[in-house]
Amino acid sequence: MARRPSERVHAVAFVAVLVVVIAGLYAAVLRMQPAPVSSSVIHDARLDLEGNGWFLQYRAVSTANNTAFAILVEASHARGFAVTFVRYEIPAGVFVTGINGSLNGEAGRFWQYWVNGVYGTVASDHQGLQDGDTVRWSYSSPQEAGG
Repeated sequence: MARRPSERVHAVAFVAVLVVVIAGLYAAVLRMQPAPVSSSVIHDARLDLEGNGWFLQYRAVSTANNTAFAILVEASHARGFAVTFVRYEIPAGVFVTGINGSLNGEAGRFWQYWVNGVYGTVASDHQGLQDGDTVRWSYSSPQEAGG
């Protein structure tokens, strides 16, 4: 008659498998993280903001704020309006929740951004900018959205 492994052996095997699974998930999450944007100075970048009944434009002749989020924050300091956001770790990135008093979720509207007419598919702090780019933030519902 063959001996069955003890409960202790089963528990150790379970913990070992659990550690391997968690390590694999952690490695997969790290591979999915967006690459950081390299620091650079950009020239002639434009920012258009379309809120709930208001519109604002900002132009940076030269700036080291070379992401869609950083130029928004720069404009908020220069023009005196508030930007609220949530910083996430997994996946890494910033989610803008409000600009100039217009907050996500009101009447089904949310802040969305485009760069040169192309919808942002990564967190705005991971969307790099180049010379001459135009960033557009629009407070709209998915049905109203457009670049």
